[in-house]
Amino acid sequence: MKLLTAKKRKIAIIFTGGLGDTLLFVPLLKELQQKQFHTTAIFYAKDKNDCLLDNSLANHKIHIGTKAGLLLFALTHPKCFVNFYINHLGKGKAIRWAAKYCSYRITQTGNAKITNSKQFRNIPVEPVLSDAEQNLRLLYTASNAGIKSIKRFYLPRPLLDQASVTGHLNDINPVYYIIQVSAGNNTTPFKNWPIQNWISVITKLSDTFKNISFLIVGDAFETTYAAAFEDLKRSNCKVLIGKTSIPEVFNLVAFSSGYIGLDSGIMHMAVALQKKTLTIFGASDEKLYGYSTLNGGDHTVISSSISCRPCSAWKNANTSRVSNPMQCPDLACLTGIREDMVYDRILAHFNLV
Repeated sequence: MKLLTAKKRKIAIIFTGGLGDTLLFVPLLKELQQKQFHTTAIFYAKDKNDCLLDNSLANHKIHIGTKAGLLLFALTHPKCFVNFYINHLGKGKAIRWAAKYCSYRITQTGNAKITNSKQFRNIPVEPVLSDAEQNLRLLYTASNAGIKSIKRFYLPRPLLDQASVTGHLNDINPVYYIIQVSAGNNTTPFKNWPIQNWISVITKLSDTFKNISFLIVGDAFETTYAAAFEDLKRSNCKVLIGKTSIPEVFNLVAFSSGYIGLDSGIMHMAVALQKKTLTIFGASDEKLYGYSTLNGGDHTVISSSISCRPCSAWKNANTSRVSNPMQCPDLACLTGIREDMVYDRILAHFNLV
């Protein structure tokens, strides 16, 4: 098959979500790379959400923090791209205008309120597809967008630098697990298992497995949770909430024995780094990712069988009880998950004896 000219292979993708949403583009980026497209990744967010770290999946990476910066980029790159990819998270007139100005064509997933034209192509939501598969719809038809192997999510050549996290690993056992006790920048209580339950489970793990360390991580928005562990004085338990950068967390996860936590960006990072994960899901929908379906041996989910979940999802949300998960009166999908069940599942999943 004849390869398109270099000019016709220039693709731009805009990233507007967090770490997890970025990593859900990995299968698409791999496909574009295999087809020898020239990809520019535009990270459009106030906080740097680039967890790809190197250029193994994108030819160029651009970080833009403001609307003015995005418009300036478009003005200085008129019709630079043959196609501009936007997924369901890329909302707003500034994104649409910038894409229109710097690209010949715009392809967007989701039920966007735009009229299909020569320049715009809207890809409707496919209810049965996971988020990563929906991203693949930017390139493929629905029948060709399915993901059947967990390897599609693996980062190809991640930059690893254990020396960069030496300070965090001082005075701990070489075998350690990453634990995250809060998700969603502390703004999504419907994802968070009660903190007292976490303290109970982590205390038992620390006391039972003294030759294993447990690193509790989280971002700067979750530092209030650090105080909850002040009385957990265990030499093999270290609280790093709010003390690490994205590259540091990346490397801590890369050299760990696995991830225990919640529906979060670090969970997606662990999958991309081929680490085993155990994830508690509350109101959010694990089927949007499909990791446990593709490889239940490495990626297991703990969730409640309560009939009203998952009520938090950008598609196929269960609205039988509440239309907004923030309005849930009791978070029963989380409070109903027992400490002993989580502890036993951790031991079984990670073969701890």
